[in-house]
Amino acid sequence: MKKILENLAEKTKWLRSAFITVLLIAIIVAIYFGLNLWVESLELTDIDLTQEKLYSLSQETKDKINNITQDITINLYGMDSAIVDYAKLYEKQNSHIHCVDLTENIASRPDLQQEYGLGNSTTEAIVIEAGTRKKILTYTDLYSYDYTTYEQIDITEQAITNAIIDVNLEKNPKIYMMTNHVKYAGRYQILTEYLKNEANEVEDIDLLVSGAVPEDCDVLVITELKEDITAYEKDLIVNYINQGGNLLIMEGPNVSGLDLTNFQAVLDVYGVKISTGIVYEESSTRTINGYANIMLPNVNASNEITKYIATDGTIALIDSGAIEYQSDEQLETLGVTVENLVTASDTAFMRTDHTQTSVIKTDKDEDASNKPLAASISKKINDTQSSELVIFAGSVFASDLMINLNGNSQANSVVGIGFYNNKDIVINAVSYLTERKDNITIRKDTGMVTYTATQAEHQIIQAIITALPVLVIVIGIIIWQVRRRKK
Repeated sequence: MKKILENLAEKTKWLRSAFITVLLIAIIVAIYFGLNLWVESLELTDIDLTQEKLYSLSQETKDKINNITQDITINLYGMDSAIVDYAKLYEKQNSHIHCVDLTENIASRPDLQQEYGLGNSTTEAIVIEAGTRKKILTYTDLYSYDYTTYEQIDITEQAITNAIIDVNLEKNPKIYMMTNHVKYAGRYQILTEYLKNEANEVEDIDLLVSGAVPEDCDVLVITELKEDITAYEKDLIVNYINQGGNLLIMEGPNVSGLDLTNFQAVLDVYGVKISTGIVYEESSTRTINGYANIMLPNVNASNEITKYIATDGTIALIDSGAIEYQSDEQLETLGVTVENLVTASDTAFMRTDHTQTSVIKTDKDEDASNKPLAASISKKINDTQSSELVIFAGSVFASDLMINLNGNSQANSVVGIGFYNNKDIVINAVSYLTERKDNITIRKDTGMVTYTATQAEHQIIQAIITALPVLVIVIGIIIWQVRRRKK
């Protein structure tokens, strides 16, 4: 009997060994999933190893949202996990921001589609709310088009951040862009979209039609003219200035010798005028691709509008003129103070004879070293009011116009606003004029296409991540058992 039991024990030894093996695998798997669930419940911030910090909030965003004290809710309807994870970064940065992952597809909620004004084809949405104010973002709002590289770029952070700022504002700044008499009508659409993304309301205006600068105008934008404004429009603008209105003027040099008497009367209120000559750059290190008319000027590192740009790099001005001031005594009489934002280098020169084609200074050219190319001007109206003007002696740098660098190939072309920090200096100028100093910064720009997995792809990736470690463990145990039996 004893021998039978010993034989039975010997025969069932493999069964006990297999049971222990299976039990060990089950324990390891349970520990693995338990640890994963526990770590996931902690909602730890992922370590962002990308060079562009694509999966982290930029310092710009942190600065913007840190001072928010109003409760804001980010409702995510049917958004993929990558965007949900990104939205939760805002919640961790500011306790007044709450992120709610509503996995339901918004298409299944016709009441919400009607409330938010969404079409039946919209299935995913981000709804950001603060009190009665709300902002809706769909997938199309999270991507833009880079007109320099001709690629789609991810602007998720900019879209969510600006939507949060939008609902937090009591009133969105109102920007009016004058459309009558302008040279490049319809060629500032990218700038318009940038301004809208910064929680501004932007509208076109024809002063001959409106009969006045609207009372809700925070900034009136005048771009390069193809003809003079009328005396009537001049009076409307001067009246706006005398009531403390603010202007952004981007006017290039008058190379065609146009009669701009009425427009100059507006500039005379601030004691300035724009040169008739174009400023060129003689130093090849301060030009783009050797084009003397596309220059990299000096940027003021101490002015509020430009200090971050000066730290980050530069801007590129194209066919720019120079700003000329009246005498110090005349400026004082006008109640005007000026500060240069951008100046030409000490190797710059001005050309008024545009038949010249030389890229170096000739005897007919004038010295333009350190001449102002952009300025911030303040005019005292009375003891409590002032009118602020930011003026650039050019407009192409902020436009959609394509600048050809090598031949006529589209691949060698860049839109004016696409160079360096061109967009930032204009947006910062508007932020300054609308008294949103917290919005003066350098904006995060990935400049590249980022990969976002679909829900199905995400599930496959998660399955691989989960199954691979388990498979390795199982194979390791099997090999261990096989070697153990061979001993």
